[in-house]
Amino acid sequence: MEERKYLRGFSNFGMLPVTQNDTSGYVVDDDKYVSVPGGQSCSKTDNKTEYSIPANDEVWDSGSEWESTDLDVAVVETELATMADVLGVELSEDGVLEEGVFDDPPEMALTFSGLRKDGGYRLFRYYAAKCTEYDVSHATKGQSTDAQNYTFHFKCTPRKSDGKIRATKDVAKGDNLNWIKKFTATP
Repeated sequence: MEERKYLRGFSNFGMLPVTQNDTSGYVVDDDKYVSVPGGQSCSKTDNKTEYSIPANDEVWDSGSEWESTDLDVAVVETELATMADVLGVELSEDGVLEEGVFDDPPEMALTFSGLRKDGGYRLFRYYAAKCTEYDVSHATKGQSTDAQNYTFHFKCTPRKSDGKIRATKDVAKGDNLNWIKKFTATP
């Protein structure tokens, strides 16, 4: 019987700073990979604009152009240092995270894996993402025993050097997952 390979998990959510993203190349700082524990879910929305070009009394050409992808990633917990990295804000020496109107989130690569039924993984890379906002809801302990998740909202855009937004790769059970932690620079 054929082994089933459908996705049934989400884990290994991580981020890497993008140090170059322009028409001459794309570089990620692999040495600064940040693993974000407690990933619960990740949902995506591809933002595409459809077009239709009429000519000769019919549709001459039609299609769609991929503009960006929105990713919503829910995590059970997050350290303030990780939030500072994601939001592009400073964490003071005494551990205070202050957000303000002039905060500028950095561009980063996002990576994660989806567990397959056969024990392997489907690995995902998003090349250029910025956190646009985050959500967290609070309730008293007596109201709920659930964790109060953080949901980070990311806008993922194409690399400027080649227009690629994401990459996906399957690996077998037992194979390493380094592909989501090590990027090759592109010219």
